[in-house]
Amino acid sequence: MKELNRWYLSAALLCVFMMGMQIFVGGPQLHAPIQRSELPAGIRAIAEVAWHSVTTAYGLMAVALPYLFMNPNNGTLAKYIIAQLVALSMLFLTFSITRFGNVTSMYLWPLFLVIAATVGMGVRKARSH
Repeated sequence: MKELNRWYLSAALLCVFMMGMQIFVGGPQLHAPIQRSELPAGIRAIAEVAWHSVTTAYGLMAVALPYLFMNPNNGTLAKYIIAQLVALSMLFLTFSITRFGNVTSMYLWPLFLVIAATVGMGVRKARSH
């Protein structure tokens, strides 16, 4: 019996957590006010697509990571997930600094890096077996 890679399962659970936060916390606090605003319909539509794109990204990672849990030797998929998480982190950090002058206003960037590091540990474990 092959050994399961619990790092990938842990990362999947973190992605599910992030998706839940996006839907149940961010939705009412950020997305809903934008949609209720007087912004032009086109801008609200673009904001909605962007919002749901991030939610979809979490969901796709939450599906791909259990696959890696069961099939830990797909390093390419794992590295793609790491790249996506690092890119999200850099976007949040860059906009936090450039728009607000600090690293804490858009505070989710370290969590993306934690998930990326967790996936990275999964890659490391898969290589060692």
